[in-house]
Amino acid sequence: MARRSKNKEQHETLIPNLPPNTRTVQVLTELGELKYKDPNTLAKTDEIQFTKDGVPIVMAGRPGRPKKVVLLPANAVVAEVVKRKQDSISRDQVLNAVKANPEDPDVLHQVVLALGEEAASLGFEREEAERGGRETSNISVRRVNTLKALADTWLKRKDQVVTRGVDLRTPSFKVLLQYILETFRETLELTGVRQEMIETILVRLSKEMGDEWENEAKKRMKEHV
Repeated sequence: MARRSKNKEQHETLIPNLPPNTRTVQVLTELGELKYKDPNTLAKTDEIQFTKDGVPIVMAGRPGRPKKVVLLPANAVVAEVVKRKQDSISRDQVLNAVKANPEDPDVLHQVVLALGEEAASLGFEREEAERGGRETSNISVRRVNTLKALADTWLKRKDQVVTRGVDLRTPSFKVLLQYILETFRETLELTGVRQEMIETILVRLSKEMGDEWENEAKKRMKEHV
């Protein structure tokens, strides 16, 4: 009642003295929301907001894009919960992996870990429910669904590793192969092989490493994934 009385006096004093072109005024609602409202439609619990200079915050002319509503915590306990939630979100490995690089294979890796953690947590809940003589079928269904999602994601991750591991046409693999050939050349030179013989060997090696060699290399790499 005291707040309503205070706001009523505020409205009666300030609204008539707002700039003539005022369309809306910023208020703090009873639910802790910051909103722009028509001065003539303010609720008794709406508290007009001011700038640092003590001037009412108003919007002149027709408003453009709707302003984002800012919800303020109802009390200190809620504020602490909100803070802890934000801290938890900032540490979430899946979210951080997505933010860093959505295309990175590590995203699926983090999803697998997160699903495994959820499955383990549900397993603990079921054990506690059984210990307390409570119904566990609902928890079991959730755990089965989580394990199914985990298996599906793991298979996708394995396919991803296989595909990534045998891609011999990527620039990175070509750089690696070039380095291996350079090392091979230097080794031949250090062992005293004549330059013309080195060139002959490298030309022959280049011819041998064609499509058939690439297919055989992929086959052997897949067998060891």
